[in-house]
Amino acid sequence: MATGLVPLRQAAGVLRGVVDPLALLVGMMSLSVVAEKAGIFDWAASLAIRAGGGRVSRLFVLVFCVGCVVTAILSLDTTAIVLTPIVYGTVCRLRLKPLPFMFACVYAANTASLFLPVSNLTGLLAYEAFDPGFARFALVMLLPATFAVLTNLLLFRWLFRRELRGSYDPVVSPFTPKDPAFFRAAAVSIFGVLSVLSFASCLSVPIGAVALAAGAVVAGVAWLKGWAGFREVAGSVSWDVLVLVVGLFVVVRATEEAGLGALARGVYAATVSGDGLSQIVAVACVTALGSNVLDNLPTTFVALDALRPLISEGRLGLATIYATVVGTSVGPNLTVVGSLATLIWLSVVRARGVEVTARDYLRLGAVSTPLILLAAAIGLWISLRFYPT
Repeated sequence: MATGLVPLRQAAGVLRGVVDPLALLVGMMSLSVVAEKAGIFDWAASLAIRAGGGRVSRLFVLVFCVGCVVTAILSLDTTAIVLTPIVYGTVCRLRLKPLPFMFACVYAANTASLFLPVSNLTGLLAYEAFDPGFARFALVMLLPATFAVLTNLLLFRWLFRRELRGSYDPVVSPFTPKDPAFFRAAAVSIFGVLSVLSFASCLSVPIGAVALAAGAVVAGVAWLKGWAGFREVAGSVSWDVLVLVVGLFVVVRATEEAGLGALARGVYAATVSGDGLSQIVAVACVTALGSNVLDNLPTTFVALDALRPLISEGRLGLATIYATVVGTSVGPNLTVVGSLATLIWLSVVRARGVEVTARDYLRLGAVSTPLILLAAAIGLWISLRFYPT
């Protein structure tokens, strides 16, 4: 702004455009904090231990599935920040090798963020830019997300097959919430918010406003009942992430004015000359590579601005928007800098003594990410045949 690349008026317009996504983030983070305090994550871990039946490989599958559910409902950042430490504590208590389970958490966070707009800020940005409707977005992304998750799980079962051999003692004390009323209220609140979000777009109500209002009400009730302190909830919201998002919006707008936007439009115009599956794969690969160079949030900003005129001119279809979401959600699995959730996860596991280098992560990502990305692209291609844009 000081250099004049982004005038003050334009910056204000950019900020107005992110109000709803930021409101959604704050609302879902507040719900996540309340859910954690109520014991919902500990309950899920307890169920996984029992359902694993003493088999390490089965427990791994269940942990991965829990991570996918948490990501889809409460966002990938929740999986990275909240679920990862719980899983680490659980596997250490069972005397299992933690590294496969740690990778399960971060990959579940990125891969399963395809399911809903609320699962990932990149999906939310695409949703806000083109407003396909909450239910329609979920229906279109159901198959690619499922394909990606299954491919990811099967690959990990094979890649970590040696570490996942053996058994553990499945006998654990039954989970008992400290406050059953709080536990039930938190569970009902999460289910209720997701139900309302499904109809909010049909009623032309911003989903960010719905999530923020719900988060405020749930946090307020928890405070009034003495279940959770207001400062505790507010302090657990990642306000620095919100500042980062706002800064990225303005910086990316400046880089677009400096020529990055024209470059991105040229790349898209040259890369996606095909149609159908080839177009989806091309867009997904371009945005996946961009995510591992710029991080997936700036890549999403640049991609959406580059695609908007191409779509309005009829040169590309709305399928490219969904393909962009695929690339910026699954693509960050390649490197540790691909997404903010991955960086958060990395700090969490290193703080617990699990050493994961950028090279270790890249070695795993180079094997798994291309196959997961291709599976998601094929799933999207099939899905769009049932739900054409």
